[in-house]
Amino acid sequence: MGRLLLVCRLVFADLRRRPVQAAVFLLTVGLAATALAVGLSVPGATGARYAQTRAATAGPDVVAQTEDDSPDALAALENLAGAPEVTVHSGPYLFLYTSITARGREARAVVEGRASTPDTLDRPLVTSGTWLDGGAVVEQGFAEALGVRTGDRITVAGREFPVAGVAVTAAHKVFPGAAGTGPYGGPSDYSGLVWLTEPDTRALSAPQFAPAYTMRLRLTNPAAATEFSRADRRDDVHLWAWQDIATEDAKVFRDTRPVLVAGGWLLAVCAVAGAAVLAATRAESQVRRVGLLKAVGATPGAVAGVLLAEYLALGLAAAGLGVVAGRLVTPALAGPTAGLLDADIPVTAAAVLPVTAAAVLPVLVVAVLVALASAAGPSLRAARTATVPALSASPRPADHAAGLTALAGRLPVPLLLGLRLVARRPRRAVLSAAGIAAVGIALGAALALRAQPQEVYDLGGTTLANLRAGQTDRTVVAVNVALVVLAVVNTLIITWSTALDARRSLAVARAFGATPGQVTAALAVAQVPSALGGAVAGLPLGIGLHRLVAAGRTVASTPAWWPLVAAAGLVLLVAAIATVPAALHTRRPVAPALRPV
Repeated sequence: MGRLLLVCRLVFADLRRRPVQAAVFLLTVGLAATALAVGLSVPGATGARYAQTRAATAGPDVVAQTEDDSPDALAALENLAGAPEVTVHSGPYLFLYTSITARGREARAVVEGRASTPDTLDRPLVTSGTWLDGGAVVEQGFAEALGVRTGDRITVAGREFPVAGVAVTAAHKVFPGAAGTGPYGGPSDYSGLVWLTEPDTRALSAPQFAPAYTMRLRLTNPAAATEFSRADRRDDVHLWAWQDIATEDAKVFRDTRPVLVAGGWLLAVCAVAGAAVLAATRAESQVRRVGLLKAVGATPGAVAGVLLAEYLALGLAAAGLGVVAGRLVTPALAGPTAGLLDADIPVTAAAVLPVTAAAVLPVLVVAVLVALASAAGPSLRAARTATVPALSASPRPADHAAGLTALAGRLPVPLLLGLRLVARRPRRAVLSAAGIAAVGIALGAALALRAQPQEVYDLGGTTLANLRAGQTDRTVVAVNVALVVLAVVNTLIITWSTALDARRSLAVARAFGATPGQVTAALAVAQVPSALGGAVAGLPLGIGLHRLVAAGRTVASTPAWWPLVAAAGLVLLVAAIATVPAALHTRRPVAPALRPV
């Protein structure tokens, strides 16, 4: 316990001494943890929204639907309602496959006849206007897609109705899946949902509108709804359990989770690049502390344990922040369809999301691995430093690439100094290139996705934006923004660390006539080879990754100039960001850096 207490005190003291570095480390690792947490939590958020909608609308356990309006079909529903597993039923309701016209656009729709007073099961929740008060009620997702509001007028099967209200329900799949089964049991087409009074619906009923019946059922055991719906029954009566509807609703996010999980791993790679440089800089500043620990009897293993414990604590904290941030971000991200109720974002919605081990453990593992992978090398090198050199705090000798140094001697001053800085720490350049490559992969995949034809819902004369494709696009943009932010942070860290590491050599260069502007340009130039290499490697990999994921589907080629422009923009962004810490460094006086160590 005494040794553990000592380690905790040493870790806490160092974190308190360098809070800015600790905060930057938390940011880099926390971004990766957040993306992964969101990816793992999206299915739970969709389920929570459906559960909330089902509870608010007295959603049924099973929905039954016939293929026509024959007396035999009606009798089959009555027999189904008398099954021993059924406790309550509502309906049967007459519904039609027809079309509506709203704001000059025609679209397929399912029209369901309902009573003017709420029923026992499936009481659609009116979010705007009133329920069937002298007009039609439009399902909220359909209304939003068409731009219809309360007070507008729509034409249903040739008859005009005012829109009395807008409502949500859990008894139908979200827009555009209202049909369930197509006319006469055929394939289902994209369609919206409209409610009319039963007399108005019967007045519209005609063979060309494919009328049928539907009924809602409540079971003694709602968890057994799937088994009940799969039981052998009449072929012309179709049953959907509430679990089936929830699963179909979640398909809106089919591509979101892979994008977020892959983005989480790319962010982890990018985080390792910046965090490793930060850890190396931090370890070099702790050389004298290592010497003091060894002087009082600490072994190299104990010293490495103290240094790694600090990053382990930061990794655990980053995992906790990632889980919390993921819980707050997920409800906002998981709301592309208006067909389900939204909780109060972000607090209430986050509260209804269950915190499961399946969502927390991967985030914890990734955050700890990123932290340890970043800090293991610098910590072990610091622990192996001999006691006397550590107490004198002598700088670690730099690596030199003789060929690159010789080439640099023939170049202008900024290029000469910049390439010498690259040759001084080649491993740092490789880490930086890996971080930029992660950004390039995500950017290449985004460009390939953007090159594909836009997916739309065809509602028979009207095409509307595809919710799933739109959700995927927004998620890809969010991942790319997070990666670019992390790349900016990494560039600031790496440039500042390079300037600190080479402060003596840069001071000598300034003493021999190099201007502050040339030194600033040199520090920016030092980041260009890594940025160029990462962009050239990452962008084609991202385009190839998109083709791999889309295997079996027709994929449009990405214009060749898109990745070229993206690579150039990425390199210019890195160079521009690098000038900020470089300019700040050149404002320091030269004399202190030239003093003997």
